[in-house]
Amino acid sequence: MTLGRTIIRLCAIVVAMQASSALAEVFTFAPLRTSQISDPEQSLLSPDTPSAVIYGSADIGAFSPVIEAFQQENPYIGVEYHQLQTLEMYDMTLAQRANDEPNADLIISSSMDLQMKLANDGYAISHQSSQTRALPHWARWRNEAFAVTQEPAVIAYNRAFFREHNLEPPRTRDAFIELLTKHDDLFSEKVTTYDIERSGVGFLFLARDERFFPGIWDFVRTLGQSKVKLYSNTSPMLEKIADGQVVLGYNLLGSYAETFSHRNPNLGVILPDDFIVVYSRIAIIPRDAQNPDLGARFLDFMLSIKGQSVLQSEGNFNPVRADVPQSPFSSLIFDRYGERVRSFPVGPGLLVYLDQAKRQRFIRRWQDSLLNRR
Repeated sequence: MTLGRTIIRLCAIVVAMQASSALAEVFTFAPLRTSQISDPEQSLLSPDTPSAVIYGSADIGAFSPVIEAFQQENPYIGVEYHQLQTLEMYDMTLAQRANDEPNADLIISSSMDLQMKLANDGYAISHQSSQTRALPHWARWRNEAFAVTQEPAVIAYNRAFFREHNLEPPRTRDAFIELLTKHDDLFSEKVTTYDIERSGVGFLFLARDERFFPGIWDFVRTLGQSKVKLYSNTSPMLEKIADGQVVLGYNLLGSYAETFSHRNPNLGVILPDDFIVVYSRIAIIPRDAQNPDLGARFLDFMLSIKGQSVLQSEGNFNPVRADVPQSPFSSLIFDRYGERVRSFPVGPGLLVYLDQAKRQRFIRRWQDSLLNRR
């Protein structure tokens, strides 16, 4: 079902969350059926079943297909999807525990480090099923934190601009530096990336770059010289690249970029030839979930072959399971570039990115490099 048809039956509202001063968009998916089920074993799917409450950072346009597919198999379950920023989800979970308030039934966040901290600090419950056991070892931790997608960081560019100026878009980080240095006037204020001070995934991507690319701070200094435009979300960057307000983007979320390029042929997407950083959205069932069985049911569907296939085909969220047939985009990443993929395993190693002293040093170096201070 397309997003256009979805919105017809969605009730989209903006509400103030008690545990956060921020605003969340809440999308309500009503149950597909309401007739009573007589089989007691199916009581979880009765009309009296409350809606599954999900906190997620994925855009509703990309995530709604998997909700609809879930409801096709669970027609008596409604879904209430709260689209939130990752830090908001984290803060809300802490506040709801402190105030003895119920939490969501499932939290799916693109901030791998924050999700791992919640699990490590006892905010998640254990869940095992045939679907969780089908995950590779790296994609689950203590049966409490589960990778549900694999998403690369990509380079995006405006095809018309590069054709007009007879330029090749950069396919490595060194080529990116060379392009901006050689054509500094042409790319001034025309390059974009994440503001790592406001974007959790942007911070993770750049921290991973530092580990595998010795020239990363020269790269950031070059971005600063080009008067880079910084954003906290992917969508506005893709829109501005497609319409030519900026023409080159670095470390953008490949799932969104690939989907956007299908609708906007002027947007080109490149998987870097030197190495590809791949991260995952992590799901946990909160310890204070009001209906943890519903959270587990939705999680199992996302991790099933069908759920992973829908995430891939409709949202370009590459599957985690090895037994899911790959799309051309996924196959390109993991088959052609497999040895160049730099993933984040799910585990306590992610907590290093939350060490406040290290984080502040990293951000100060980012700030100094953008301002070209040595």
